[in-house]
Amino acid sequence: MSMFDQFKMASEMMKNMNSGQINEFAKRAGESKNMLEDTIRELVEKEIQKRDLISRSEVEKMIRKA
Repeated sequence: MSMFDQFKMASEMMKNMNSGQINEFAKRAGESKNMLEDTIRELVEKEIQKRDLISRSEVEKMIRKA
């Protein structure tokens, strides 16, 4: 499903909601976004370690020392 389709679906869902329901919907969407970001961050960190790559923070530390 494309992002446009998701926005359209959310818009349709919110047509019949009152302001309290819309606020709750937005709150849950924000929580889901945070959970997804955390999951992605963890997966990236694991992959960096697994492949013995250098992370962005390590590169920044090296640049500051130089």
